[in-house]
Amino acid sequence: MTNIVVSPCSNPRMGLDEVLRAYADLGFRKFEVFTGDSGWYFTVERGAEYYLALGAQYGLTFTSVHLPRILPNDAASFAAAVKAAEFAQALGASVVIYKAADRPTYIQAAAPFLRAIDGLGVTPVLQNHYGTALSSLADYREVIDGIGDARMRTLLEVGHFHAAGVPWREGYALLRESIALIHIKDMRGQTPVPFGEGDVDLPGLFSLMKHTGYTGNFVVEMEVDCQNDTRTLQLLADARHYTEHLWEEAV
Repeated sequence: MTNIVVSPCSNPRMGLDEVLRAYADLGFRKFEVFTGDSGWYFTVERGAEYYLALGAQYGLTFTSVHLPRILPNDAASFAAAVKAAEFAQALGASVVIYKAADRPTYIQAAAPFLRAIDGLGVTPVLQNHYGTALSSLADYREVIDGIGDARMRTLLEVGHFHAAGVPWREGYALLRESIALIHIKDMRGQTPVPFGEGDVDLPGLFSLMKHTGYTGNFVVEMEVDCQNDTRTLQLLADARHYTEHLWEEAV
């Protein structure tokens, strides 16, 4: 399975070199990037070449990038998001995760953002995330309809839908062909658990996405015990094997 990606949100205490080395040792070859200025965050001002060399050292490529949030009526945060999208393109990432502080800003900033990144060759996606402006199906629908542009694709975030009380199948029914990226975790209620031990129907997800011809990536997130790096790395290794098995067995 070549479309499995690891997210560093699983190990918030580790530094970048440490987390890249550890994930490569677990067999991961794709990495999702967060932009910022501490820990395993990539600093846009440092430039893509530094990170490309670091990725090559560990045999990792960068597939998707979280952009900084755009704030209401804030030109500086808008410019930072555009600059981060350009950085993502230089990293070779195909997807950028578009974020805003609230739903009106998601909608109002979308058209100028799409114009600004036109021609970069990166796909912008909206992400549902429990506790943010995009938590529920209604939130997602409001923003999608408000933007009204098929160039803005979506991310199916099954764990955060589950935390919000939304079965991922309902999220899929809303998003369907607009899905360009999937984040996966297993949950009991709002609590992350090791893959295969929760209530999220991951076998059904992989079966449906394989049946529909989905060719995008699945990003593995493991937030069961983020203060215990040793346990988290073992759980990530287990999750990689589990998801690869689900994809191979899916019909």
